[in-house]
Amino acid sequence: MVSYADTLPEGVFNARFFFYSRFTQAQYTNSGGITGLPPGFYETQMLALEAMYFGLGSNTELAILPSLIGTDSSIGGSSINGWGLNDFSIGIKHRWIIQDPNSARPSFATFLFLTLPTTSWLGTPVPKGGLPPISVLPATHFGSPSITTTFLLRKNIRPLRFYGGLYYTYGFPGMESLTAADSPIFAQFGDLVQYKMAVEDVVNEKHGLGFILEMVGLSELPFSADGLPVNTTPRSFNLIAVQPTFEVNITPKLALSVGVLLPAWGNNEYLATTPNFSLWYYFGSGTLQR
Repeated sequence: MVSYADTLPEGVFNARFFFYSRFTQAQYTNSGGITGLPPGFYETQMLALEAMYFGLGSNTELAILPSLIGTDSSIGGSSINGWGLNDFSIGIKHRWIIQDPNSARPSFATFLFLTLPTTSWLGTPVPKGGLPPISVLPATHFGSPSITTTFLLRKNIRPLRFYGGLYYTYGFPGMESLTAADSPIFAQFGDLVQYKMAVEDVVNEKHGLGFILEMVGLSELPFSADGLPVNTTPRSFNLIAVQPTFEVNITPKLALSVGVLLPAWGNNEYLATTPNFSLWYYFGSGTLQR
């Protein structure tokens, strides 16, 4: 899920549908080795996200990110199965700098997200304190109200387009339990840092035919911005994955992207492969421009 540093024109609306399927296959050790899953543990997750973007001004954009999440898992002999509403995020993006085609100056934007714990409010069947696929933006623990600050870059150097993003998430502490049978505890997660770098090559601009190679990382830090000690296990982790993506315009206003997020390295977390696709519709005048 490449996040762009550019914004929509004022009054223009875009919608992009994403679908992710995450298949957990193994787990990373503290040193980065790979071992099998614990006895009796399995987890498959599906997430359907409808990202809606509204141009509020020439350089300001509103994003509304409702999603559904489905989980089929077993943890410590307790099963979690079903679908429900995922945590709800809303954000404001502002573009501060527009790239200059005649120099090295890139586009630069900031994004501020607020995530509400709708999985807790509605009882959505998800692992408490777990995480969605690492390419989903923003990355937050299930059931944890959060604030995410984002910095985005984009630079076109024909025929390539380069993207970068850094996302820092603070999750408010609260009462958590791993399963319904566990007693709730006061949980303080470490802050999350998510980062993305991507290069895109549109080989046929008429048909929007292109390829993207993206690197995605997610780390949980062993501390929190509020100064409270982290008391969840593990206290920190790291994940890095790589995604090749194919994209094409189906119509002048509708684009399709298909990719697979492949695990590259990690520690203290589960190893998973995440096939995904997206459909992007442009409601403005003219044709879709990525």
